[in-house]
Amino acid sequence: MEFVLDLDAKDKTRRARQGTQLYMLLARVLLGRAYVCQNATKYKRAPCSCYRDDCKNATHKDTAFHSVIGTHKAPSTQRLKFREFIVYEKCCSYPEFLIEYERQ
Repeated sequence: MEFVLDLDAKDKTRRARQGTQLYMLLARVLLGRAYVCQNATKYKRAPCSCYRDDCKNATHKDTAFHSVIGTHKAPSTQRLKFREFIVYEKCCSYPEFLIEYERQ
């Protein structure tokens, strides 16, 4: 399972101090048919059309999702805080660049 995170630049609770050396990994990710999940769920693989990850129904195989997009909102504002992109096949994620930068 591959995991990619899209952080909101305005999230001040997790910012490093000014002058701190930081790293970011830029990856190409193929999501395919993505299921958008707004509640915390522990999927072992992408769910099928019945929204279960342990479905044994063979007719659902063609309608299964390929990835999961998790959306999280800040409880105080209900504003989107960040998104998680979860793909279950290694071939769908390609880390392309390691970006080194300094917090200003």
